[in-house]
Amino acid sequence: MTLYLQHGHGKSDRIRDSFNDKSSQGVIFAARNEQPDKLDACIAELRTLGSYTLMLDPQFHICTVAPPKDRYLPDHYPYYEAGRNASDFIGAKKLREYAASTIQFQHTRDLDRLLSPTVILSSFSDRWSQIALQLADSSVDVHAGLTSPKPLLLSFVISESAFDSRSELEMFLDTLTSWDVHGFYLCIVRDEASYSQSFDQDRLANILYATYVLGDRNQFEVNCGYSDFVGLTMRAAGATTIATGWSQSQRQCHMNTFVKKDTIARRPRLRYSSGPLLNTIMISELEQIANIGRLNDVLSGVPLDSEITSASSPDSSAWNDRLSERHHWQTLNDIDSTLVSNVRKNLLALLTRVRYAKSLYVDLKANGIQFQRLTNDEHLDQWDEALEEFQRIASP
Repeated sequence: MTLYLQHGHGKSDRIRDSFNDKSSQGVIFAARNEQPDKLDACIAELRTLGSYTLMLDPQFHICTVAPPKDRYLPDHYPYYEAGRNASDFIGAKKLREYAASTIQFQHTRDLDRLLSPTVILSSFSDRWSQIALQLADSSVDVHAGLTSPKPLLLSFVISESAFDSRSELEMFLDTLTSWDVHGFYLCIVRDEASYSQSFDQDRLANILYATYVLGDRNQFEVNCGYSDFVGLTMRAAGATTIATGWSQSQRQCHMNTFVKKDTIARRPRLRYSSGPLLNTIMISELEQIANIGRLNDVLSGVPLDSEITSASSPDSSAWNDRLSERHHWQTLNDIDSTLVSNVRKNLLALLTRVRYAKSLYVDLKANGIQFQRLTNDEHLDQWDEALEEFQRIASP
């Protein structure tokens, strides 16, 4: 079981609840959402709850975004300075200073992994990809000079469009696998800003291939940040851990996460995470399913299902945002716990789940259930094709 929480704004007691539920095994703190003194206090508190993995995403990459949504970073994190551009990364001395400052900040804290600084890259052959690789190389050198450091994970924040080219990906992977490091922390920046499980199948197949090369073939620890439901395909392909947040905007990574915009956030509609459908659906859709007597077919089989089943109907239940969040983690963790260390077995098991979910959607729609665009079954064909293509190119 290797689900981590992706920390965000308004943590309250969410992390504690998740640990108490045994639905996650660690947390990846987001620097921009926590002042260092409160971060240290939170770490100390969580250490009393048991053996959980605690990491800090330094979010150094936000420094190249304009205008940045960087909250606490400018005033509280010494390695961060907003408004950096490509010219600020010229010279080995400057790169080493960035790496040293970022890693040293983490080294002095009670964390289980050290994450390197990085920048957002949109291609494996552009200028920013070279900067990301140079920062990673500098981080390896800095880490080697520390006294009794925690394991180093090299961070990469990559636009999903970069995975259009497998030949460029192969060259990028050649560099990554040449380093003597513990592992990698990968975040894929999605094109779709709305919360959805859809993913271009060719890009997803290449992401699975990269995960397999790093995690299974080369035995690196691979942490897939902001991966949510689609992270299950990455776990099947060899990822060590996947991560998801509490709010829908924190479950996946897109540029809206980092760029400040004058927009009014809409309150998301209540959802239910269905393991059999491999999706989060609206409570109103769950109500429709209950009305035709098919509720049990879509229930996830996790403890918090009782909040739905003990009520006369989903609409009349006490379901709320916090219950939905905790249930989401329980559902992902439950599916993740069925995966093993054998990639071939995982792929067969996950393909079986995907195809069952496809048939269940067809059956429900034939019985009059109307799903919305973001809760429909489009993602399942994409996952199916991506898994098949991954099997073809990787031959695990």
